[in-house]
Amino acid sequence: MQKVEINYGPKIDYRHCNGCSECYENCPMDVFGWDKEKQLPTVDYPGECSICCFCETMCPEAAIDVLIPLHQMLDFGIHPVTLTKKSKFLGVD
Repeated sequence: MQKVEINYGPKIDYRHCNGCSECYENCPMDVFGWDKEKQLPTVDYPGECSICCFCETMCPEAAIDVLIPLHQMLDFGIHPVTLTKKSKFLGVD
């Protein structure tokens, strides 16, 4: 079976994550898993994300960024280049 990489959904910036588990415990779509060894959340099922952004808004450290699928950005008239220039996860200023 070939693994398909999902390029949307929640992305965790572990430089800022404090392991509070709010995202893991409260995600309505159960997208997150938990790494018991590191005591940190993991994004186990990004394809199940409904882009509700609940995890992003409730994260006390602002360590989660929910990436919107391209087809949804285009549906809402959001130009992808504008959005990627501001993304902290792409390393672009």
